[in-house]
Amino acid sequence: MGQKTPHEYTRLLEESRRREAWLRASNEITATLLAGNGSELELVTHRAREVAGAPLAALALPDEHAPGTLFFPVVEGAEHLAGTSITIEGTASGLVFSSGQPLLIDNYGDAAAAWQGDSGSVAPSELKPLGSAAIVPLTAGTETLGVLLLCRLRTEPLFGQADLDLLNSFAAHAALALQYAAARADQQRLVVLEDRDRIARDLHDLVIQRIFATGMALEAAASVIAADPGDAAARIRSAVDDLDETIQEIRTTVFALQHPPVESLRSLVLTVAGTAEATLGFKPSVRFLGPVDTSVPGNVCDQMLPVLREALSNVVRHAHATSVTIEVTAGDELSLRVIDNGIGVPAGGRRSGLNNMAVRARRLGGSFTLTPANPGTELRWNVPLD
Repeated sequence: MGQKTPHEYTRLLEESRRREAWLRASNEITATLLAGNGSELELVTHRAREVAGAPLAALALPDEHAPGTLFFPVVEGAEHLAGTSITIEGTASGLVFSSGQPLLIDNYGDAAAAWQGDSGSVAPSELKPLGSAAIVPLTAGTETLGVLLLCRLRTEPLFGQADLDLLNSFAAHAALALQYAAARADQQRLVVLEDRDRIARDLHDLVIQRIFATGMALEAAASVIAADPGDAAARIRSAVDDLDETIQEIRTTVFALQHPPVESLRSLVLTVAGTAEATLGFKPSVRFLGPVDTSVPGNVCDQMLPVLREALSNVVRHAHATSVTIEVTAGDELSLRVIDNGIGVPAGGRRSGLNNMAVRARRLGGSFTLTPANPGTELRWNVPLD
């Protein structure tokens, strides 16, 4: 083999730099799209144009509302052309889309003007300055998602086969990342729909039935107003209390819909309550009062959550209850109340769990009490908030 000339070394070095630049762009595109950052189509088009040094770059997708056509949602270097469309039959981009094969065109402006004819959406005067073009399919597996077009001016160097190969490889990486991003978006929409379905069930089970019962209680109160005003007043006050509880249920339910699970005290309490549902045999009622997520420090959360788990575990083991209410209040102090309608704490039973709850409260300068609730039991665990 003969020794390479300086010109050949320069050419090989330039090709190596181009390959490195395209590979770096592919990696950046993949990492960015997988992280869910940025607008996918704009990002792919921009990086391709930047690396190729092309004055114009465009990305075409099949038009779902007009079969047999492609539209250009992104056009860099001629942004006013964004949104234009072309037919798949009889156009260069359409040929690449339908065949799945990349294409080089030396005089793209003339070719595009001839292919679109007089019915095209782009004026011939806008196509005339365009020279060399490289068009590649965005192919993921066996599916062609769209077409990526890079175009230089007539006065600039032509794209070569090496350029087309590098762009084709970049487009393949980008297509896989776009397909993943679309699948992730579909999954997120499914999660939202599942959340809405769950919220609808919760509203029916926890709220609508309670409102119906409150309405019946008010009707009963109305029927005894004339005969026994005192009894009617007591019934109305009880109905108002039920409505207050219902409002808290609605707030809790709406919070669960609007805020995805995060490591906040509110979400952790809801998680503990949801976990206990399987062993209790029914869904605990949960209410929050005050700035629970913003005023409770982490060390207090770390002590309260085991207390809540132990309290619910005691209900499962001893209470034979059919309902449990969990109430968490944040103000000058954090207050946890767990109220059940069971048979109460058995006499002579083990007290280690109760002792642990009291110890956790004392460590934080708080208090712990367990009192009859008629029926059932009310647990109170209070600690001061600095």
